[in-house]
Amino acid sequence: MMGHTAAGTDVGRTRDHNEDDYLVTTYGDRTLLAVADGMGGHRAGDVASETALDAFEAALADRLDGSGDDLAASLRAAAEAANDRVHERARTEGREGMGTTLVAALVRDDEATVVNVGDSRAYHVDGSAIDRITVDQSLVQSLIEEGVVDPDEAADHPQRHVLSQALGTDDDVDPDVYERSVSGTLLLCSDGLTEEVPEPSIREAVVDESPDDAVDRLVGAANDNGGSDNITVVLHRP
Repeated sequence: MMGHTAAGTDVGRTRDHNEDDYLVTTYGDRTLLAVADGMGGHRAGDVASETALDAFEAALADRLDGSGDDLAASLRAAAEAANDRVHERARTEGREGMGTTLVAALVRDDEATVVNVGDSRAYHVDGSAIDRITVDQSLVQSLIEEGVVDPDEAADHPQRHVLSQALGTDDDVDPDVYERSVSGTLLLCSDGLTEEVPEPSIREAVVDESPDDAVDRLVGAANDNGGSDNITVVLHRP
């Protein structure tokens, strides 16, 4: 596998099962990282996250031929295929309301293409800086952009968990895609990390530790701070 990748997931302190899932794989000289945070109750969340990642990986593999790929279009199409599959299972298996977030990155050398649906996040950590790559697809983020909610109030807003988009909850989905250089560490995570651990502490753990130790430290910090949700962290250093 190109670079150094580490990943981990934990149920947290308050949930009775883990609805998060993650994926780390390679396509030739590209590394694919993905995190999905399922929802829906009655154990449907774990079905949604697993289904989404399976469908996403299969659809992406079908599109990547190793030459002249439009990576942004490929990732967007793969996310749409995952949406179709989760939505189909929700409809045919009586799992109304089943859905999942998805954040995924396709990395080659120091270039990353990231796709996002929902409020799982991708960060770039380089030295003293932590830069959030993705923008949450959430009600609170929309209120921030409209000037109704101050960004400093977002973490405690009572509707902070309401998503504006998720895979599987509607017929169609509009993923966000980002392209950027990666000179430091790429971090993907579910909101079980960002709800409990502030961004400066995330940066410190990533900078101070190896990827494997950083994953353990971040999951441990989220649990130490309450562990109110499932926690998933994927790190990649080119």
